[in-house]
Amino acid sequence: MEGMIRTADDRQRQSGLSRYRGALSLSLVLILLLLVSCAGPQTVKTPAKGVYHIVKKGETAYSIARAYGISLQDLAEVNNLSDVSNIAEGSVIFIPAADQVIDDVMVFAGKSAQAPRDAVGKEWKPPADKPPVTVGPQPALKAPQPGSAETAEVGPAAPMPSAPPEKPRARMAEKPPAGAVKEEIKREKGRFDWPVKGTVKTRFGIQPNKTYHNWIQIVCPPGARVRAAAAGTVIFSAALKGFGETIILRHTGDYATVYTHLKKRTVKADRPVNKGEAIAVAGETDEAGETFINFEIRLKGKARNPLFYLP
Repeated sequence: MEGMIRTADDRQRQSGLSRYRGALSLSLVLILLLLVSCAGPQTVKTPAKGVYHIVKKGETAYSIARAYGISLQDLAEVNNLSDVSNIAEGSVIFIPAADQVIDDVMVFAGKSAQAPRDAVGKEWKPPADKPPVTVGPQPALKAPQPGSAETAEVGPAAPMPSAPPEKPRARMAEKPPAGAVKEEIKREKGRFDWPVKGTVKTRFGIQPNKTYHNWIQIVCPPGARVRAAAAGTVIFSAALKGFGETIILRHTGDYATVYTHLKKRTVKADRPVNKGEAIAVAGETDEAGETFINFEIRLKGKARNPLFYLP
């Protein structure tokens, strides 16, 4: 009888251990799914969250970013801006996470340093003891003249002297206000290698159909070798529904790279890999019948624009 009780207890412990292992495995898979949750086709079907801002005369990338309370880096990466110092009047800039378009960017940018972050995207109103700022048809630093269509510029400080004539539809970067830390765009060209030889068909960020991609789509020859973009460790290697055969590598500096829609994986989890080492084979095709892979770069879990890091 005592032996039977021990056997029953052992079976119960084994059953509990199996359930614990199953729950642990499920948790790990959920964490990995969270890591690549925005890397697959599901994102294509989901409209991007944010607003579209039309660049007006006098606005710069810096003033737009400041007014909306986002970093200049994010603004540049999301919109694939190759030169933030020169954006064209009339161009359309996507502002992620914003819920309302700001009409008076130059006014709001001057007040955003004092305004709370949750006020970004809402109408700014001047203090009750000060008259409202008016943007009217009068020329800057001149007495109003009848019939003049010139518009005065309103900035974060006192009126500035007239600037030299600007090139049509372009404007150089606005200097940050005195005392502000100048924000630089970070481009680490060559930090990662191209995972496969091919052509970028779909870029990172906002798309023409108003969807958002956390990856780039690279079209390549069938059977092309997919290589590690940098030295690291394989932390995931398996098939995921909606993503196809998937590999995730962890790198130094809190970086990770994600490779999806592979035909065949040639490395397993927990294995170290060298930069340029073959880890998979390409072969999955898109709607146009072209062989491709999707490639992501993440920093501390946040998707970054791979074109800012590739050679």
